[in-house]
Parts: sequence; C-alpha cells; structure tokens
Amino acid sequence: MMPAAAGFTFEHPWFLLGLVAVGLAAWLRLRNQPATLWVGSLRTFADVKPSWRVRTAWLPDALRVSGLVLLVVALARPQQVDQEVLSGEGLDIMVALDMSGSMNAIDMSADDIGKLQAAGKEPDHRFEAARRILKDFIRGRKTDRIGLVVFGSEAFLRFPPTLDYVRLLNALDGLVLDDGRRSAPGGDHCQNGCTIDGGGTAIGDALNRAYLRLDKAKSKSRMLILITDGKQEGGAMEPLVVPKYVASLPPKERVRMFTFQVGSGKETRLPAVDPLRGRALVDRFGRKVYQRPDRPFPTDPELLRQIASLTGGRFYDSYDATKFAEDFKDLEKTTFSVKVHTNRRELFAGWLLAGLALLVAEAVGRRTAWRVFPHA
Repeated sequence: MMPAAAGFTFEHPWFLLGLVAVGLAAWLRLRNQPATLWVGSLRTFADVKPSWRVRTAWLPDALRVSGLVLLVVALARPQQVDQEVLSGEGLDIMVALDMSGSMNAIDMSADDIGKLQAAGKEPDHRFEAARRILKDFIRGRKTDRIGLVVFGSEAFLRFPPTLDYVRLLNALDGLVLDDGRRSAPGGDHCQNGCTIDGGGTAIGDALNRAYLRLDKAKSKSRMLILITDGKQEGGAMEPLVVPKYVASLPPKERVRMFTFQVGSGKETRLPAVDPLRGRALVDRFGRKVYQRPDRPFPTDPELLRQIASLTGGRFYDSYDATKFAEDFKDLEKTTFSVKVHTNRRELFAGWLLAGLALLVAEAVGRRTAWRVFPHA
C-alpha cells in the first residue's frame, strides 16, 4: 500500500461566492469617510499624538471582515483529503497467442502498404503487431505474474506465470512464426525454423493448457487473454469445454477470459512467395510483394464472444493493428486500473468557531476599547 499526496477540497464550493459579497461590503465601508472638521491651521495640533485607540481604530473592521470570511469558508465545508493507492498482491495472467499460418497476414490496403514502403518500412503482420503490443503490456506490469501459451496445430506452454519480465520478453522475441515454407514438398518441418506448426488453430487445447497453469495459482485474481485470428481447426479439445467448466464454478474460483479477434478479412494480404526459390517475392526495389490469399481465412467471432461471456470477461473485435492496440489499452484501463481509497476529514467546525470568535471579539471591542459616540 502506497500513500498518495493529501489534498484540500470543499464539499459545497458554491458558498465561496459569498466572499465576493464580503469583499464588496468591505469596499463600501472604506468609502464611507469619517466626519471631518475644517480648520485654518494644523499648528495647534502639531504636538498632539494619537492614542493607541486611534492607531488601532481599523482593527474592529478587520475583525468583522476576517470573521465573515471564515464563516463563508465554513459554509463551503472544507475537507482534508487523504488518499491511499492500493497496489494489491497482483494478478496471475496467462496469454494464449495464436501462431497459425494466417497470422502472417497484413490487414492493410494496398495504398497504405505502398505509402509505408515508400518511407522505407514494411508493414507488421498480425503476429508481429500482437507481439509488439504484448511486450508493451508486459513492460507496464509491476506485480502481475504473466505466462505464455502458444498454439497452432497444437498448443504448448512457452513460459509459466512469472515476475521475471526480462526472460518472458526474451521468450516472446524468440518466437518464430510459420511462414508456410517446408524443407520438402509435403513435409512437416518448416523451412524457417518455426516455433510451432502453423497448419491449424487449436483454440480448445490452448485454453486448456493456459487454464491448467492458472488453476495452480494462489492469487485471488486470475485471468486469461486469448489472441487469435481464426476459428477452431485441429486440436484435441473443443473450444467451449474449458469456458463451460469455468462457468460452473463458484464466482470466486472463476478465471475471466478476454478474447481478441485480430484481423477482419476485408483488407487481408499475405507476402507473396517466389515459386522457384521458395522465398519471399520482392519487386525491383527490394520491397516485399503482398497479394490477396487464395481463399479467405475463416473466423469465428461468435465463439470468442461466447468464451468471454461464459467466464465474465470481454470480447474485442480488433480488425486491424491500430484497433488491436486501442483494444488492449482499453483492457488495461478497465481491468488493471489502480484502486484509490480516499478518506475525508471535516474541517468546517474549526473555521466556524474561529469566525464566530472574531465576530465576538469585534462586538466586544466596539463596546469597550473602540467605543465611539454616538454608538455605531
């Protein structure tokens, strides 16, 4: 628990407008000059020194104005605000990251790709965008344990929940996406040394592996983040088995699942492959060539919506890299927001008593030490 800076506030600040009336009354009082007596010369009064009562004649008016100011402040209900930031014990988070072949896709129009390449850059594919956003997310955590499951045609645990963010970031950097090239026609070994075979989308297996790690966690709050661009293809477990099981548990034992459907299929392009050399096709300027896929990639947003709904999480339809980044920021803002506990201590009594004391002192003074005739 970390204390935040204390502050000062008013419950009814509109009462402070009364200070304007007090100031106006004080100004009108100063305008009213005392009675004067015209004399021909001041020599007669040269040796007359003013008494202490004359020198302090302004004091009753000052007491009245000060007392009224304090009463107005008291009516506005001043309060001392003490805040405490509650950091908590941290969450246990598992990220299930899709590494199927369709994550090579670019969700960008041809014109936008051309503008980016003209500036000497290449667009990020879905996987690279997800990796970049995940790394920013991890760097922003302090006490949350984060683990990683990757999946394609199958799923496996890449990193268990940890506070060692440096090693986790290194593990993310070491992931290699299957680009579809094989060492031999019809072979199973990807030519680019991919981390996992991208020939499927085993969502059910990924959820199962991620949930089993979270089920061992001791923290009170656990959540699962699923990032995928496709529908269930391959794998041994149906995707709704784990969410339905979670939904059957008591509320305190459930694991919330937040699902991200990345890519829309509207402006989808893939890097073209040189059929002779088996590598990425480039134009005469050395820039990659992108083309429409032979068939649209199947998606299943309704499945992801069901997974989130059953577990008390939320579904995000992240149709391009920009929207994905915005959605992840929304997840951080709504789920990882810092809780602040505020204590307010009433101060109006002190201001009220001080104001009344000054007004009483002014009234007593006008009837004793500063009494004038006729009585004002």
